[in-house]
Amino acid sequence: MPVDYERLKEVPRLVMEAELRPLQGDRFQPTGFPDLGPARYTLPDGTKTEMLLVESAQSVANRMELACWDEANDDLIPELKGLPYIRVKNGNGSSLTNSVLEAHRINSPYILDGEDGGSSS
Repeated sequence: MPVDYERLKEVPRLVMEAELRPLQGDRFQPTGFPDLGPARYTLPDGTKTEMLLVESAQSVANRMELACWDEANDDLIPELKGLPYIRVKNGNGSSLTNSVLEAHRINSPYILDGEDGGSSS
């Protein structure tokens, strides 16, 4: 079913629900959300071996943000154009980093220690 992206322009939030399954192996990541506790699962090989995966909410956010970034164009993917973020440029106007890719977002020293007057996207 094709997605009608035009309808998303006027929507303040988007909720998605999807059934997921591992394509290979016996584990599924990302796993951790602080309000759900640790990710426990039983191996599907009939041994009833319990497994535990631990991943922080920050790590999950990093993985999701990477999916939103078009590395070739050094910008958000077309479907997310218009979302606010901070871009840090050098004196020649070349992009150095941005708040989507920085590990600590706008709390990154690369963004905090810059001088005011830069542009944001």
